[in-house]
Amino acid sequence: MAERRKNWSREETLAALFLYLALPARLIDDKGGDVQTLARAIGRTPAAVSLKIWNLASFDERRRARGKVGMVNASKMDKLVWAEYSSSGDALVEEAAEAFFGQLDSDNSMSSELKEAIGIDLPEGRERETIISTRVNQQFFRNTLLANYNSHCCLTGLSNPKLLVASHIKPWSVSDPRTERLAPDNGLLLNALHDKAFDQGLITITKDLKIVISSVVGHGTPEDEFLWRYNGERIALPKQSSPRPEFIEYHNDMVFKG
Repeated sequence: MAERRKNWSREETLAALFLYLALPARLIDDKGGDVQTLARAIGRTPAAVSLKIWNLASFDERRRARGKVGMVNASKMDKLVWAEYSSSGDALVEEAAEAFFGQLDSDNSMSSELKEAIGIDLPEGRERETIISTRVNQQFFRNTLLANYNSHCCLTGLSNPKLLVASHIKPWSVSDPRTERLAPDNGLLLNALHDKAFDQGLITITKDLKIVISSVVGHGTPEDEFLWRYNGERIALPKQSSPRPEFIEYHNDMVFKG
């Protein structure tokens, strides 16, 4: 019992943060395989690890925007780690990845869900943490949009998770890593076809959230018609954080092929 009551170290807290960012909420409880794996590695109970993750989540403004208040027993360490994550972004995710994987005996300790989120074809060394950081951030963004759009494509209503993509309105590559990349109002949950069309500038949305098809799209294939049939249609609104006008304007001006 005394071992479980010791204060959490920064490294342990970072490992818990990694799981919060990488896993969907439904897998973060004392029955979750990755929660149990981390608990065994650091000599704590799965319930304690789950509680730590949700204590960290209580500082997440994106979660609060969806009406999720979270736990109220967060520690000073939790607050400091979340503040550092908010200010340093990718750099701390890399450190969190290193902290988590440093606790594992092997990558085979991960659940299939975590392997799918971050991939398993990873190199060794520093490059590994950088790749994992990017994938974890993308997965966290996806998890947020799945929750916001109730796991349905905002255009077609498609609900097969394997065909749903978290699309950035202002592209990932040009978004500020601290304030824009993970912002839920910089995202649309789209099916794979419309995500690709959106990314390539073949479709866009207006500030009143209606779809516009580019004039470069023809009418010669079934795929073309599957785009044109939604011209002028309004997307389904998310539970929280509707697309930000300035991101829409960027897509209209810099990505859309008019």
